[in-house]
Amino acid sequence: MNSGFYNESPACHWEESSDNEGKNKQHYRKPIESKRGRPRGSKVSGTKKEVIDLRSLLTRCAQAMADNNTATANEFLKQIRQYSSPYGNATERLAHCFANALEARVAGTGSALYTALTSRRIPAAESLKAYQTYVAACPFKRMSNIFANKSIGRLTREATRIHINDFGILCGFQWPCLIQGISLRLGGSPLLRITGIDFPLPGFRPADGVEQTGRHLMNYCKRFNVPFECNAIAKKWDTIREKNSGGM
Repeated sequence: MNSGFYNESPACHWEESSDNEGKNKQHYRKPIESKRGRPRGSKVSGTKKEVIDLRSLLTRCAQAMADNNTATANEFLKQIRQYSSPYGNATERLAHCFANALEARVAGTGSALYTALTSRRIPAAESLKAYQTYVAACPFKRMSNIFANKSIGRLTREATRIHINDFGILCGFQWPCLIQGISLRLGGSPLLRITGIDFPLPGFRPADGVEQTGRHLMNYCKRFNVPFECNAIAKKWDTIREKNSGGM
């Protein structure tokens, strides 16, 4: 349970940590250093990997496209393709993804590429697994969610209703922690209304993804006895108006 949701940040235990650190130093022993060096009979390779600034190449390629200089953009793309890979390190993989996007823009196939990607329905379990891997590797998303949820809790401490407009809600991974937190409020939970906004999916059910997210959040709210309403909107974001979200 998220029992500290309405509490302030925990106090710093610097003195206690310092005392423990002093105790640990008394028992510290310097580890035995292993000998390092080349094994006998080994040879130092004379080949050196060429270092390429992929970020600079991507920036120059994008600038060439902005200037409608297709020939120069294609030349940069060839260089980027040569040194990027979907199976390389983080920089090489990222450059490969950007190269795909830049190539689609040069060819004018960006819309078709986006439609092909969005036509594949990704199961919620698969999205959750990917999200967990992302959060484990990069804590910034987790920290931003924590600060946002704590701020909402602090500003709505006395409110009887909370209405959240979430642009790009996807699977709504941010809100279970908030739901747990407001369920602990003395006197009962407020009514939580979430307007989930996302791009429409291709096909005959454009709002299927965001509606499924609403159902998952509804079940989660029932688990913690939080009154809940969901408004699912599948439209382009620039067409959303205040009346679409529905008032509280």
